[in-house]
Amino acid sequence: MLRFDFSKALFITSLTLMVFVYGAAVGRYQIFPFSAMQFAVGSVKQVTAEREAILGQRPLDLVEQARYEGKLVTRNESGSAFNGLTLLGGFINNQLQYRLVRMDGSVVAEWPARFYDLFPDPSFVKPADRVPQTNLNVGVQGAQMLPDGSLAFTFEGLGFVKLDRCGTVLWKIPQMTHHSVDLAERGGFWVPSTRYIERDSKYPGLKPPFDEDTILRVSEDGAILDEISIFDLFFKNQLEWLLFANGLEDIRVPEKQNLTHLNDVEELTSDMAVHFPQFAAGDLLISLRNYNLLMVIDPRTHEVKWHQTGPWIKQHDPNFEATGRITVFNNNSDGTESGSILGGSDILSLDPRTGATEVLYGRRPNQKLFTKFRGKHQVLPNGNRLITESHAGRVFEIDPQGNIVWEFINRFDEDSVAIIGMAKRYSEDYFHVKNWACGE
Repeated sequence: MLRFDFSKALFITSLTLMVFVYGAAVGRYQIFPFSAMQFAVGSVKQVTAEREAILGQRPLDLVEQARYEGKLVTRNESGSAFNGLTLLGGFINNQLQYRLVRMDGSVVAEWPARFYDLFPDPSFVKPADRVPQTNLNVGVQGAQMLPDGSLAFTFEGLGFVKLDRCGTVLWKIPQMTHHSVDLAERGGFWVPSTRYIERDSKYPGLKPPFDEDTILRVSEDGAILDEISIFDLFFKNQLEWLLFANGLEDIRVPEKQNLTHLNDVEELTSDMAVHFPQFAAGDLLISLRNYNLLMVIDPRTHEVKWHQTGPWIKQHDPNFEATGRITVFNNNSDGTESGSILGGSDILSLDPRTGATEVLYGRRPNQKLFTKFRGKHQVLPNGNRLITESHAGRVFEIDPQGNIVWEFINRFDEDSVAIIGMAKRYSEDYFHVKNWACGE
């Protein structure tokens, strides 16, 4: 006959109660081993969430629900569309790549964008948890082609590369560059970059760790010629009040967030400067997304010559235009996947002298446009405009009346599209290349 051991039962009950109480204390007061448990749970969640990308099955962060019908070039109105070659950057044909296509969508040239092939040692990426798990956990958004057919592009926060027309690496810069690449009139490139400040901040009120956005001027052969700190611009121009308008009680940047989020740099060229007498050739137009802020700065003196906040929300890709106005891709992000609260994205035209704006395209019943992140636009020589609706996997061209005259849909599968990071149209006579074929 079994005897009930009261002392043993009491011990087990007491031990269970102690474990329960200590477990509650771990969660409540975040004492040991809270950090280890949190890391383990987070790692399991990350691997589970990204398993398809890690296994090479699906680019999880680069695929969205399809909004439009069709695949590849779905519209091409000869005589209305501006004839040329279009550079597309994104997850295309089951790989991250840049692709140069003709008006009918046929391929002229391709450049695979395999991060680990180009940067096998990613130790320059800080902090370490930003290092991508695979080549499918990477984005591309900024690129420029040169007349010789070479391509300069940035991975999103993961380095700047120049390839020749056949994909051979000409140079690469292991720095956390991102978003855009603009040609400098004196040669080379302007590129946004980021420095991770882990400790020892030199900026009053900014408490590490935080990201410091910078502007790089890069030579044609890949040397960094200059680096301009965005924070320096605020402090040197007595704009601290604007920098600290973040709704926080102190100036500590929320974990893994970028305070300013520089997402575009564009130079005012000599031929365009005649339309902007308040600025000078060589000035830079920059976009700081997290402040809904545009600025024009002198990169030599670091003077802020002009700035305006809104009415755009989380904007991208502001451009100087020959009308003397600045146009901007207004994401008009509202926290939804479809722009259902604020009505979607639009292309805004701004008079920098008065601050007045007008909508050129979007937020109308017959002008569907929305991408919560990314997005670009380009005015073409015939007055048309090429628009990259990134999260819809769509690039389309409109005439001055807003009619769609060319369209490309980056279909992934029956129900999904893959994100297009950027698109840019080049006239065929821009290139000196006579034969795009590359040897075996």
